[in-house]
Amino acid sequence: MPSPDQPILDYIAGHPGAGRAAIRRAVAPEDDPSTVWRTLRRLVDEGRLEVSGKGRATGYTIAGSAVVRAHLNTPYNRRPPVTYRKEFLDAYVPGKTYYLPTADRERLLEAGRPAGGPIAAGTYARRILEQLLVDLSWASSRMEGNTYDILQTERLIRFGEEAAGKDRKEALMILNHKEAIQYVVDNLDDITLRRADLFAIHALLSDGLLGDPGMAGRLRAGAVGISHSSYKPLDDAVTLAEEFDILIAKAAEITDPFEQSFFLLVHIPYLQAFIDINKRTSRVASNVPLLKADLAPMSFLTMDDANYIDGLIGIYELNNVALLREVYIESYLASAEKYRVLRAEVETPEKAALAYREFVREAVRRCVLEFKAFRKDQVLAMATEAGIPEDDLDAVVAYVGQQVRGLHEGNVIRYRLRPADLEGLVQERA
Repeated sequence: MPSPDQPILDYIAGHPGAGRAAIRRAVAPEDDPSTVWRTLRRLVDEGRLEVSGKGRATGYTIAGSAVVRAHLNTPYNRRPPVTYRKEFLDAYVPGKTYYLPTADRERLLEAGRPAGGPIAAGTYARRILEQLLVDLSWASSRMEGNTYDILQTERLIRFGEEAAGKDRKEALMILNHKEAIQYVVDNLDDITLRRADLFAIHALLSDGLLGDPGMAGRLRAGAVGISHSSYKPLDDAVTLAEEFDILIAKAAEITDPFEQSFFLLVHIPYLQAFIDINKRTSRVASNVPLLKADLAPMSFLTMDDANYIDGLIGIYELNNVALLREVYIESYLASAEKYRVLRAEVETPEKAALAYREFVREAVRRCVLEFKAFRKDQVLAMATEAGIPEDDLDAVVAYVGQQVRGLHEGNVIRYRLRPADLEGLVQERA
């Protein structure tokens, strides 16, 4: 005997984002509204439905990636055609709706915090830029069918060397990624995901790759199709422009960097705002909130391309974010592991390490061999006697203290010391 819940689940599967009233009218028009409401709430609590929006904007979708996988088992040319649904974007309320659950956002934040303490805003993004240019340019291009491998990509980006036997469009695609990523990092303080920001990213990514160069950095005016999907995007230019403005307004109101990043990955491709290069635009744009928050970027390096496309089709045809969410989380955790350690590298050595190298070495040796601890007053007296300018005194003394506190048997050779010299040393932590 079929479950009494099944008619509701079947209706929502075919009408993702449907509200309570529509569900009741279609499935149980004679039931008391509170009965339907209690059933919906129970299905949400059981994890079988996901809810978005508030009040009259509340909508329901089938939870979990399994429903997307099941849907994709039917060949795309036999799946029912679907069109753009304004309700999907309308149901999203920044600060109230979350595609990424709290536990997942906390896990991503923990993974994305680079090693080390706070540093000046934008410093981390500049520090990892060289690596990000290669990784993201290669991965995002690969997801579009580009056949360059990562070493060929690195040679192209760093030395301008094109790979032999490749279509020149592939090299241009990679170099366009480089320009777009460089633009984001160079202008990180000013980028706020306005129209102009997304247009700039799209224009740089599409440079030389569109039949009509005038469509670079401009909303499309004609219809577009989606390969291997029954989804048909908007073809009305006026409505498309209105939806684009709603999209960027909502994106700007999202305060959680991961939610904002994922929202862009979902809605830019769904709207298909540009004549082409929508997914590439969303991938570069999705890094803006992460880099602005001084978090490890999403390089897409380990993302499974087929799962990514399947996740997008789940959004196109079902408005179900579950599969893409799984792919995003798994890929980000792998990406973050690589990038978080890069922060531990020193971007610019302190002046004391170079200009006062010999003094620092002597001061550290005396702290170990004579003082048996870092003695700030004695090191300050040594620095004054050595003629170190007053403007540099505090920094040099602090640097000596940092070096003493960081000594262990594996690095004492830097100061021409032996492991045995550390016996009796009081390494105070300050």
